[in-house]
Amino acid sequence: MVDVVFTNPSYLWILLLVPVLIIIHLITLKQSRGAIIKFANFEAIERVAKGNMLGKPYQGILKNKNFGLLLIRALVYCLLILSAAGTTLWYVGNASDFDYVIAIDGSTSMLANDLDPNRFEAAKESALIFTSVVPKGASIGIITFASTSVIESRLSSDIENIRKVIQDLQPHESGGTAIGDAIITSTNLFNTNKSKVIILLTDGQSNVGVPPETAVEYAKQNRIAVHTIAVATQKGGKVSELDLISKPDEDLLKGISSETNAKFFRVNTTETLVNSFKEIASSTEKTLSVNISWMLLVGAIVLLGLEWIFINTIYKTIP
Repeated sequence: MVDVVFTNPSYLWILLLVPVLIIIHLITLKQSRGAIIKFANFEAIERVAKGNMLGKPYQGILKNKNFGLLLIRALVYCLLILSAAGTTLWYVGNASDFDYVIAIDGSTSMLANDLDPNRFEAAKESALIFTSVVPKGASIGIITFASTSVIESRLSSDIENIRKVIQDLQPHESGGTAIGDAIITSTNLFNTNKSKVIILLTDGQSNVGVPPETAVEYAKQNRIAVHTIAVATQKGGKVSELDLISKPDEDLLKGISSETNAKFFRVNTTETLVNSFKEIASSTEKTLSVNISWMLLVGAIVLLGLEWIFINTIYKTIP
């Protein structure tokens, strides 16, 4: 999938003038035809204009002076505006350098025991395994979230320290699941030019904080892939003596991953959770960009040269 992004989108409003230019061209053409008809010596004009004093009959856009020049000038105008708007193409390609932020749901429901020993501890163990298989040179950041997001560790390439941070993680005492806040907080941790990846792990539904849709747009603007992992078995589990069935919002999590060119994982065992982290660690896909503004500018210059050639050759009329 290829996305088109403009660094200066305000320039695109000028494209609305294209219809105006077309109308001006047609009005000018009509007036020039009227002026030619006023000449008395049609035979002389025909000889000077090489038989094309009123423009050739329609023989295709490029063979007809009036339509050909209109097309070329309209294209030049559009290319110049798109170039000034900073047209950039984004696409999915391969990369070797990545930075990661692991965002772990720390709400009370993560203490449910349907994963061994519970969801929160299983997430910690999987994250520890992730640190041992992550590509060499990668930096990792850690956050936990419930009703708010907490930065446990900023991006660091000190894997041993990151492992210690993960081992010391504790669930939050507050309730709620602020998925949008978790994405924004994670996004703000990145400060390098490497490929950026968020691993969002939750067993609940977003019910507080920033709307997830707003957070996803923010992540997309920063070209961040957000892999989502839904943690919970169909049967649910117990927190202390309370039966608890917590169902992740799978549609939301799938949407987050899809919008950011990432993957969604549904896990219901510790093994599948570990495998999800390993698959993310082995992925080499990233979002790449290429600024084509200069190509559009070159295209406009080439068309201007082509227009000059046509005016002095096949479109030549009265000197």
